[in-house]
Amino acid sequence: MTRIFLSRFGSIDDSIAHWVLKTLEDCYRRIGQPAILELWVFEKASRMDAVLAEEAAAVGVRGPASGLGFFATHDAWRGTPRIMVCLETMRGLPLLLRLGGLRHEAGHSVLHGSLEHYIFPLPGSLLEASRRLGGSWELAEALLYLLSVAVKDYEVARLLVHHGYVDCQLAYAEYVIKPSREELEAWGPPSTPGERVLHIASILKGVGCLAPLLEVKPEARGLMDSSLAYLPEGLRRRLGETGETLLSSEGDTLHRLQRVSDFFNERLLEFC
Repeated sequence: MTRIFLSRFGSIDDSIAHWVLKTLEDCYRRIGQPAILELWVFEKASRMDAVLAEEAAAVGVRGPASGLGFFATHDAWRGTPRIMVCLETMRGLPLLLRLGGLRHEAGHSVLHGSLEHYIFPLPGSLLEASRRLGGSWELAEALLYLLSVAVKDYEVARLLVHHGYVDCQLAYAEYVIKPSREELEAWGPPSTPGERVLHIASILKGVGCLAPLLEVKPEARGLMDSSLAYLPEGLRRRLGETGETLLSSEGDTLHRLQRVSDFFNERLLEFC
């Protein structure tokens, strides 16, 4: 069984910590397990977001730190898998969603629990995309980060669905892909060349989570359509094609990332 090293930040009730531990351990028995795991449990969202942002800056993450605002997140920035959980953000969420989120992060620790899954060569297609938008190397790196998040989320969702975690992953995919009010309001005239392209790239996280469910849950298609209804019809269609690209991609994470990067440059950039 995985050796889990638990760290608490704030006032953490023993029963809650035990429930989180048991949920992860039960999932590992089904999907496989990492040798070790760091589990950081936070009482307050502000503390977790601050620590996550500090960690991202310390290790040189190029792009917005994935996980800010979420109730659970995974990284292996320091070479070992680590899951962070925020009890304040998780409180009040449906049980199925809580389980789906924790299992999702467990899947990351199994598939992406080493540094090699956080350091990728920059595809030429993303450099081209940045140049076409009059952007910079930093924009290309931000795109790489967001697209790698989408690809890895797809791989985790596929693993969990394969092992029978279907309903909880549909609940989690809905949590990820449903736009917030801020995201709805942000879809206006972009203020900078890179603003819209980063918004579109960030949407692909939800597409990646939902794609494996399209083949096993009829309502998954309707969820994608309704969640993206605020976008232009052509863009919605292309985002759906991105999911199909993921489903048809063989090989490892790097190969999938290359395919999605090429598709993004060739088929999605025109909407930026």
